[in-house]
Amino acid sequence: MLLKNHDKDSKNYAKLIDVISQKQINSILYSDPFLKAGFLSKLVSETKTHILYIDLDLLYSGYITSGAIASQENLTLYKPTEDTIDDILTEILVKASTSQVLIIIDSINGLFNMLNSKKQVGKVVASIVMFLASIICQTHSSIMIASMARYKKEEGWVLSPTGKRLVETKNSKKILLEYGKGGIVVNPLNNSGKIFLPAVTIPL
Repeated sequence: MLLKNHDKDSKNYAKLIDVISQKQINSILYSDPFLKAGFLSKLVSETKTHILYIDLDLLYSGYITSGAIASQENLTLYKPTEDTIDDILTEILVKASTSQVLIIIDSINGLFNMLNSKKQVGKVVASIVMFLASIICQTHSSIMIASMARYKKEEGWVLSPTGKRLVETKNSKKILLEYGKGGIVVNPLNNSGKIFLPAVTIPL
């Protein structure tokens, strides 16, 4: 189990889909990969639209392969390599421009690592994010980008452990994942109110 000491009688919890914006880039910030895995597994299980999941750290894929998470018919799971990432991004752009989808990039840290050989990798990653963000507006789709990050007083949010600046735009909605007692606290940093996910509601 991802989280222990969970309350099996917990029934009152918010649906994650209620905190996801179709008008903004949903930037998921976390310090522990297991927080991210629990959050995304819960989100995927609740989502009815087609999900285009780019798994760059292979954690989610590992859970599906092991049987810890059941695959879903509405989920297309991509496991890109340096040789396939361009074709995968093109395929996702086409699908997102013709139908309503949820795009998950897991994680931006992995995208930086995969594209590290490119010149000005920061600008390349930012361009990919902005292009995807502009495409989804046409079909009322959503995009979610997971980032292992930490807050530095002098610099704001930076990726961990590389220290690269977080890809941010004026159209970003930051959502911080934190451990709570027996579950996950989902904290939108725009002060719209925290929600709590009891461990019993998380598929892992």
